[in-house]
Amino acid sequence: METPVTRDNFVIAETDKYFSKHVKEHPVNTIRHSREMSNVKNQVVIRENQDILYSHAVVDISEGATLVNPAWDLYSVIQVIDEHHYTIGVIYPGDSLVVTKSMVELGNHVFLNIRTAVRTLDEQGYAEAHQHQDSIQIQTTSSKPYITKGFDSETLDVVRADLASRGTEITRPEKMFGTKADVDDRMTFLIASAGGWAGLPVKDACYVTNIQPEGNAKNGEPSSITLPVPPLKFDKGGFFSVTTYDNAGWIVKEKFALNNRQATPNPDGSFTFNFNSPGKPNNIDVEKDWTLLIRFYVPKSLGEILAYVKLLSANVKIVYKK
Repeated sequence: METPVTRDNFVIAETDKYFSKHVKEHPVNTIRHSREMSNVKNQVVIRENQDILYSHAVVDISEGATLVNPAWDLYSVIQVIDEHHYTIGVIYPGDSLVVTKSMVELGNHVFLNIRTAVRTLDEQGYAEAHQHQDSIQIQTTSSKPYITKGFDSETLDVVRADLASRGTEITRPEKMFGTKADVDDRMTFLIASAGGWAGLPVKDACYVTNIQPEGNAKNGEPSSITLPVPPLKFDKGGFFSVTTYDNAGWIVKEKFALNNRQATPNPDGSFTFNFNSPGKPNNIDVEKDWTLLIRFYVPKSLGEILAYVKLLSANVKIVYKK
């Protein structure tokens, strides 16, 4: 008999869904690489973006595992997630991490959510990124299979939908993702896990979920948002992006996202992103009841990015264009 899902076991059940889905098609300790940017057809996890190439793996750590991210001059991280959806490590280029069973809250396996930047969106740029993806290493002596925990999918869907609908309630992004100690605000962690499973801790990336379309804009009529320049380490691969989804967090349009490297800035350095506004710069296509996620990668410091997000929450809105 399958286990019903409630808020009490939701995070473990949601995490089990992703672990189980991966190992149905890919053996433990092997990496599945996406060779092109996320789109309507190839998305795996909710709220993927078009900023980086994704790779995923489920790794047996019962006897320890060493994860290696080789040197690389662009953005690349190996995010290590345990069976309780705690992020126990984020590995940058040139670094490695030995993961042992004592480091996780639950189980014998971890999920790797790997992100790799692309220098240029052409054949040469993709070939270079693919080479870096292929150089990432999993070193382990054990390959015990991951056994699904048997949660009921219908109640999982109900609880997820309820929690994900509360994304605008998040006011402390530093409590969304991270270690067990980092995510001690239970409701924020629940909402974040439902709305953006496998998100990075705020020291590595900051996610803004509480700016959402309303009224005519939510219905898909022309609108826009303007963002001041954020405090990121642009010289270390930092960047930011605006990505749109349906109300369940899935990609539904071909032109669903832009980042600052692709967009045209305003004269003052800020960026205006338009929605359903053909002919205007930085235009993104959306459908009725769309949702928005703004990502900021490689913040200068925790304090600076939190101050910036507070400024956004107080002053920035999606504006309907009559």
